Amino acid sequence: MFKLKSNMGTMDRVARTMAGSTLLAVGPLTELVPTDTMSNIILSGMATVALLSAAFSYCVLYEVTGFDTCGKK
Repeated sequence: MFKLKSNMGTMDRVARTMAGSTLLAVGPLTELVPTDTMSNIILSGMATVALLSAAFSYCVLYEVTGFDTCGKK
C-alpha cells in the first residue's frame, strides 16, 4: 500500500469540507438553484473532490506546484 504525503493544514481541510458540503447541499440536493442534469453532475464531482482531498489531507495540485499548507516539517 502507498502512503500519501500530507500537504494540507487544518484550516485548508476545514475550508474544503465546508465548500464541499455547501456544493453538495446547494447544487444537486436542493431546488434553490435551477440546474440541469449536467450541472448537477459537475457540482457533485467538485464536492466529491473537495471532500475527499479534505479527508485524506492531500491535494494533487499542491503536489504538482510544490505548495504546502501543512505546517509541519
